[in-house]
Amino acid sequence: MTPRGDSNVDSQERFDKSRSGGTDATHLASSRPGSSPASRGSPLWNNQITLAGAFLAIIGLLGLLTFGLFHLAVPVTNPYVDIVGYLLMPGILLLGLIAMPLGILLRSWKLHRRDPEQKLIFGFPRVDLNDPSQRRAAKVVVGGTFILLPVVGVSSYRGYHFTDSVTFCSQACHAVMEPQAVTYAQSGHARVPCAACHIGSGASWFVKSKFSGTRQVLAVLRDSYSRPIPPAIEHLRPARETCEQCHWPEKFFGAQLADLTRFASDENSTPHEIRMLLKTGGGSRSGGRAGRAGGAHMHIAWAGRIEYVAADDKLQNIPWVKMTGPDGNEVIFRSDGQPHAAPKPDGQTRNMDCMDCHNRSAHGFLAPADAVDIALREGTIDLMLPFIKREAVAALAHPYADARSAEDGIAAAITGFYSTNHVEVWQEQQTLIHRAIETVTKMYHTSVFSHMRVDWQTYPDNIGHKISPGCFRCHDGRHIDQDGNAIIHACGACHTFLNRVDREGESTVLVEGEFIHPIKLEGRHAELRCDRCHDGGAALQRTCAGCHTDQADFRAGTSAAFKVYDIPAEPMAGDVGCQDCHDLSQPTGIEVIDLLCVECHNAEYQGMLASWQQEVDGLLDHAETQADTAGKHLLGVLRRAGPLHNVDATRMIVHRVIEGSMSANHTNAAQRDALERGADSSTREDQP
Repeated sequence: MTPRGDSNVDSQERFDKSRSGGTDATHLASSRPGSSPASRGSPLWNNQITLAGAFLAIIGLLGLLTFGLFHLAVPVTNPYVDIVGYLLMPGILLLGLIAMPLGILLRSWKLHRRDPEQKLIFGFPRVDLNDPSQRRAAKVVVGGTFILLPVVGVSSYRGYHFTDSVTFCSQACHAVMEPQAVTYAQSGHARVPCAACHIGSGASWFVKSKFSGTRQVLAVLRDSYSRPIPPAIEHLRPARETCEQCHWPEKFFGAQLADLTRFASDENSTPHEIRMLLKTGGGSRSGGRAGRAGGAHMHIAWAGRIEYVAADDKLQNIPWVKMTGPDGNEVIFRSDGQPHAAPKPDGQTRNMDCMDCHNRSAHGFLAPADAVDIALREGTIDLMLPFIKREAVAALAHPYADARSAEDGIAAAITGFYSTNHVEVWQEQQTLIHRAIETVTKMYHTSVFSHMRVDWQTYPDNIGHKISPGCFRCHDGRHIDQDGNAIIHACGACHTFLNRVDREGESTVLVEGEFIHPIKLEGRHAELRCDRCHDGGAALQRTCAGCHTDQADFRAGTSAAFKVYDIPAEPMAGDVGCQDCHDLSQPTGIEVIDLLCVECHNAEYQGMLASWQQEVDGLLDHAETQADTAGKHLLGVLRRAGPLHNVDATRMIVHRVIEGSMSANHTNAAQRDALERGADSSTREDQP
């Protein structure tokens, strides 16, 4: 039996011999991969990091094989299963493969720090395939590599394509991207992959998109994303690199026929047909087939360049536009009243391209009025139901807390209307009524997403000029160049209307003409932007009070804002109508209305309105210098309601606002004095 001390001596001799280049078995052992003299009892791979990496690699490999078998057995895709198979499992496998050598290196580094003289720790292993143990290890390494490389390669390739797929973009983060996914599926671009527009081709934009996507995934995990999701137009590639890979504005020319049917909000939901030619235009920059650029597509097919400044994030307020011609000549249009030589206003500067008009081409939200018009035209809502256009739009446009509340509210609103006001229809047309409810409910689920705070008004659509300003952002007649010329804003610049005309002895023919509005528009009403009345919701009543509600309520003494003051009605409110003072066929103004007053009253009343105007202007100016924040808000409401619509009420409100503000200021001053006195006494009591 060898003494323990002799054993230690023998071990030390063998160790010294191996370090000096001996050729016994201990040296061969030290030359094997993963071994060293200091770690012969515990190999370098025997550490927590390497073992954990091996465990992760095995789990990842088994997971990939399981996913592959599952994919073969159940070919129907699921976004969440695909995330696990294409992204999570390959990630686990790669993490394990990286962790194994990393653990060996870290253990070697620790041993080297403990004994710096052990230089063989970082030396390359001696490969000797004549050694059976090394030969077995080589077989395992080579075989594993041939197995893992195709698995990792295929999974990485499929994972890359999966992250660019519509399934990943629209369904993997279902709650977040639901508004965009639903509208995309209904759009004309439903067969165009998301990445084709939002990324495009090329490595640089691919890398940018993946970095941005990583940030967005983290925002979803932290629940810190915006509600609603901001429009993507600021981060999109130029349209020439995406849209124009399929669409070629330089080859467009001519006009397109638009055949529209709108329905009124009357009892019969009366249809109103609109036929017009849209001057889409286009044209070749080189003067080829299409000739000189024209029409709406002139903005991008033109050989020059158009720039603009947007003062808001949604690009709706455009105070500055610059057109640079092919010859370099520049023309600047401004609507902010500043000199044309002044610096550009603050805001985002953009070169105009397709997306400045077609900003919702794949994610458009139908407004309630438009959605119901389509349903009436297609017959999914029956015109036999009286007032169905009005009631369907009102039920759809009403704000609801969530989708379940909307379903109950829409059903209650429509059934309640017919069961109460049209009992015979309710009893005889149950099928049509319930089909209308079902259709309106489906419309809600495709246009309103309360959990993301999104509805048809969230993202302005710049095509056209209903619901949002659209073309009128620039073509409003208020953008003037240095010579006093405005950007063209006549209807005929973009439209040619085809009106039906019944000629004697002839059939009905279509004749070019002006747009015929269902309601005759005169005076200032004819100059209003379309979106000021057509907001996509319930139609306004065709009366003065239907639009000018604040003015009508103030004149009648029923304004909710002034309910606390119990204001009286204007003395002539029951006898004189709006149109008796406001003749829309004549220029508006105090002098014009004053002459109308004299037609009924004596000549001594001439100049009365002008004196009232001077009086209330002085009262309001004085009151605003005395009023507190709440008082100034009420005075602002009063100005919008029109003080001359009820002069006696105006006088009462102004005096009450001044008295209330002075009382509030006095109370605040008394409170401050009391607090100061209390602070002084407490200080004196604390003194010794």
